[in-house]
Amino acid sequence: MLTQSEIDALLSGAIELEGHDGQERVNLADLMDQPGGSSPREVDPDRKIQAYNFWSPNRFSKEQMRAVELVHEDLAERLMTSLPTFLRISLRPRLVHTEQGRFHDFVKDVPANSLFHLVTLAPLPGQMIMTISPNVSYMILEQRLGGRIEGQSKERPLTDIDQSLLKGLVEHMLTDLKGAWSKVVSIEPQLDDSTTNPNWVQMLMGNEKVMLLTFELTIQGTTGIMNIYIPFGMLKPIANELNPHVWISGRKERQVDPQARQTLIQGLGNVHLPVKVLLGEAQLTLNEVLNLAVDDIIQLNTEISQSLVMQIVDQPLFKVQIGKMGSHIAVKVAASARDGQEDSKSQ
Repeated sequence: MLTQSEIDALLSGAIELEGHDGQERVNLADLMDQPGGSSPREVDPDRKIQAYNFWSPNRFSKEQMRAVELVHEDLAERLMTSLPTFLRISLRPRLVHTEQGRFHDFVKDVPANSLFHLVTLAPLPGQMIMTISPNVSYMILEQRLGGRIEGQSKERPLTDIDQSLLKGLVEHMLTDLKGAWSKVVSIEPQLDDSTTNPNWVQMLMGNEKVMLLTFELTIQGTTGIMNIYIPFGMLKPIANELNPHVWISGRKERQVDPQARQTLIQGLGNVHLPVKVLLGEAQLTLNEVLNLAVDDIIQLNTEISQSLVMQIVDQPLFKVQIGKMGSHIAVKVAASARDGQEDSKSQ
């Protein structure tokens, strides 16, 4: 920490700096008076200086950004196969741009009359936004409504039917989105809402830091874009999983298949397990065992009213009460037994 005298000397320029490699001492005041406040040392002309925005810093590394790009490049390949089947027309999506920034800066560039789709990726928090440029949306609507696609469509407000048809397109894409993310995390995408009101979306997202992924869509000679805005709050829980090397090599966390799990449970339900009920114990000498005969009675260490122990695969799990069912001896489960303890009394 500087003293007051050192601060005064610094402000007055009375402090001199030691020169390097035998150079003369440099006065701080002369250094500060140089144009642009540059240092007397020579600057390497080959050195590249990159601007850094302290208001909107990058929160994810280049590797993590690349992992998200790989996921959505896979999404583009999946959509290239599934969308033509759904729309009955050729549609070629291609990931062309990724960027980080504030949502309110990106939303200014969204064309008017665009439909914003709010999609959740459970169990990840938050919502991501998806938009398709109006020129491509109108071409898709004409195709789905049975019209002929001839050149550019005229822009018009989207009706409720138009919005419903575009929602159906997005819901169809969610299956491919789930498959593309499967190497990183198991998600359940769902379309929560769709709106043409950018102010409502802006209020919902606020000043959120997002990752923008731009897809180029080409349909019948018309080219437009599809933007996906993923909040960093949504990606933060899986930041450690965003690794392009893991994604490319195909190594991934084992995903739980509900149908396979149910089949496995049903198969285990048919496994037979040995069940034994211990009536009690007794100690006999070798001479008594050798002299045992028919009708001899052996006294056990349990009382008639005492609970017995049921063993399943030789593990004591339940306390039972003995009884009779029809012509058979039966037991009734009374409580859970503690491991290694038997409710028995010596007699």
